[in-house]
Amino acid sequence: MLVKKVTVARAAGGALDFVLSDATVDRYGDVIDPAGWVLDHFEQNPIALFNHDSDFPIGTWADVRVESGRLVGRLTLAAPGTSARIDELVSLVGQGVLRAVSVGFQPLATEPRGDGGLRFTRQELLECSLVSVPANPSALQLARRLHLSDDTIRMAFGEHATRGHAIARRSATGEHAASSPSRKPPMTLAKRIEDAQQRLLSFRSQLTDHLATVDDANPDETSLAVTDDLNARIEAQQRSLDSLRQAEARLAGDSDAAAATPAASPSRRPFAVAAKKVQPIEYIYRSAVVSLLAKIQQRSRDEVMRERYGEDEATRAVFAAVTRSASAPATTTTSGWAAELVQTAVLDFIDALMPMSIYPGLRDKGGRFTFGQNGIVSIPARSTTPTIAGSFVGQGAPIPVRQGAFAATTLTPKKMGVISTFTREIAEHSTPSIEAIIRQAIQEDTAVSIDTVLTDANAATAIRPAGLRYNVTGLTATTGGGFAALVGDLKALIGALITSTNGNIRAPLWIMNPIQAVSISLTQNTAGDFPFKAEIASGQLQGYPVLQSASVTSGMVILVDAADFFSATGDDPRFDVSDQAVLHMEDTAPAAIGTTGTPNVVAAPVRSLWQTDTIGIRMLLDINWALRRPGVVAWINSVTW
Repeated sequence: MLVKKVTVARAAGGALDFVLSDATVDRYGDVIDPAGWVLDHFEQNPIALFNHDSDFPIGTWADVRVESGRLVGRLTLAAPGTSARIDELVSLVGQGVLRAVSVGFQPLATEPRGDGGLRFTRQELLECSLVSVPANPSALQLARRLHLSDDTIRMAFGEHATRGHAIARRSATGEHAASSPSRKPPMTLAKRIEDAQQRLLSFRSQLTDHLATVDDANPDETSLAVTDDLNARIEAQQRSLDSLRQAEARLAGDSDAAAATPAASPSRRPFAVAAKKVQPIEYIYRSAVVSLLAKIQQRSRDEVMRERYGEDEATRAVFAAVTRSASAPATTTTSGWAAELVQTAVLDFIDALMPMSIYPGLRDKGGRFTFGQNGIVSIPARSTTPTIAGSFVGQGAPIPVRQGAFAATTLTPKKMGVISTFTREIAEHSTPSIEAIIRQAIQEDTAVSIDTVLTDANAATAIRPAGLRYNVTGLTATTGGGFAALVGDLKALIGALITSTNGNIRAPLWIMNPIQAVSISLTQNTAGDFPFKAEIASGQLQGYPVLQSASVTSGMVILVDAADFFSATGDDPRFDVSDQAVLHMEDTAPAAIGTTGTPNVVAAPVRSLWQTDTIGIRMLLDINWALRRPGVVAWINSVTW
């Protein structure tokens, strides 16, 4: 059974209306399709539980339905006086301490998402429980001020809620107070550092989970109090951990506290919170976050990495690879694990460009390679001449001997670079927010950089690959507009590709601007129908996949046999950060800042990162592509539909 938590919204009259689920991407990268909910069995017995405890019903659910793309429902708590514990829980709800529900469901059908994770397309609702925000210090303080019983507090907030808060009591008859506990041997310094790291990671995880439930546009006082309290706890715990590490370094005889090796410890999540699954691509974005924050905060990268992600071996290994760090990554018993993880992360990074770039779609239909240690990929291809076709021969006549000619296309690394700029205020966000901002910026900027070169008509040089349209004459668009012009252009493109390949087409696909895709779907025939609307909505046109990119010129349509598109990427990208550079703010044809000539040429517009208090993060990735044989591209421009 899968579980998802959602925050409450109080309705008029004291009713508790909840948004149980919607189609947003959760922190695991998954999406639940609201249209796929199966509610039949749940509606037969819609009992509301507390903390998924089937022995502790606290009310009933009513009017559970899918509305406006969300699963919603109304919780009616048991009447006052039902039991002392339920009365105390109702008090917690009224004070805003308990304000979340946990939805359990059984997946019935799933499909992979383009950028990782799963999309649940059909799922059965099993139960809905009222739950707490786990390990919420301010909520615990408020609960104690309400004089709730220890049993209720322990149920609502977990066993850690009363840990460390035991009070010695004396009875009314004057019995002695509980005897003092026996003294335990003092903990070693390494153990104290390990425990401090675990507490710090726990506080950071609590803050991340809490911020996910806060409405930034209209935060309530309780949410702000919890945020402030957790920030203070993190700051105090960080100072304590730094002090312990300095002591360890001094005792070891090393005057440089930064050189102290922290005790490795497993990351621990707060009570009742499942560990977040980290996809390989996330390690690349983590490396970018660490590089960016280290530059902004003027701290060592290793210190920022420990603060944000703890002692995570995978994060450290990928970071060492993508930043060319001199520090050795953490060891593991699996040989080659770091290199394999980095390679998987790079492939996932290219896959993540799919919603914005046409390159991943072409690469997946054709051949995909990595340069490896040799830094070169050779792709054999047979020439169209001479032919090795057989022929009929007479009885006793010699059989012709033919020899096929083969040629090789060589791919060597070409350096693709992209620079994304951010203001220093990015450091004020939480770690998940920074990752999301950097992920979006790098994906958008990389998509533009790759697609602009991929779809042009320029020849290959020592620094860039050839565009798809190089050495291919464009077709003349059909005049007159409308449905007739659309059909005429499609027939011309398909016919040209069949002719140039001698009918040997294996994986054709369309490349166009999103504007052209919309135009195709909205073009009517003489009967007033929209013949291509359903096909375009499914990502197809005449049975061929459609790739869309804003980098393709509006009015241009390209048809390519992607089976002959071969590409290779480097083993890992490289990130560098600067706040001193002067940049030409141009994404398609950047120029040198100044070029000597008559007259001298100065690029515009330019930005000084230092003058504008801005940070630039540069990503470099080796990449190259080529078409294995000629005649596999047809294109047309200035269409009239």
